[in-house]
Amino acid sequence: MRSKHLLIGNWKMNLGPAQAVSFAENLLSQIKPLAQTDVWVAPPTVSLCDTARVLNGSPLAVGAQNVHWASAGAFTGETSPAFLSEIGARFSLVGHSERRTLFGETSATVAQRAKAALDAGLTPVVCIGETEHERVTGVTERVLEEQLAPIFEQVSSAESARVVLAYEPVWAIGTGRVASLAEIQSTHAFILSLWASQRYAHEAVVLYGGSVNPQNFADILALKEVDGALVGGASIKLDQWLQLIQIAEQTPLIG
Repeated sequence: MRSKHLLIGNWKMNLGPAQAVSFAENLLSQIKPLAQTDVWVAPPTVSLCDTARVLNGSPLAVGAQNVHWASAGAFTGETSPAFLSEIGARFSLVGHSERRTLFGETSATVAQRAKAALDAGLTPVVCIGETEHERVTGVTERVLEEQLAPIFEQVSSAESARVVLAYEPVWAIGTGRVASLAEIQSTHAFILSLWASQRYAHEAVVLYGGSVNPQNFADILALKEVDGALVGGASIKLDQWLQLIQIAEQTPLIG
């Protein structure tokens, strides 16, 4: 459980350098002072440097959408955690369902990426979630346990405070469908129990992701098992992103 809500905007393959700079500048000019919400954004790799430059010194943090496990080497198309740290990135997503389903990421390589991020001083945001078939056939918990097992092998108790988990049911990402409040609550509770079973020194931070928007976010964030959200489409629509931030600011923190 965090002392503040956490909102992360995953821009995916949207907003090239010029658009990202414009968006970041507009966001800074319109965002109100933040009292109880941390706001992070994950631009495409080619937009990272420019976005980090604009947001440097602001309350907003910039991170990557993926990170490799090696600091350098013959890994064409990948990004070193050391490089990300050098340009001012503070975190990186790892294991997003699009990486797993479209680009062959495995839970083992996701854990390697998370560990490399930790070693470089970055916060890994570990994405987990089941497909619709897995939900319907009742194996959601088994899938989540299998996805988290390699993370538990890599992350020490001391490092546990620097890990963020993002539960994103694959069937709800970009589809307009949202898990019910009961599904979110029960699944987050299960994830929290898995984390607690490791006897880490720090409690799990668990975000929800999957078609989050200003119409459904307040109810989701009011659940005590939810620490915030990982947001896709709404995070690149300035009016909606500002609304989500305002909702987080108005939602009481649950201790």
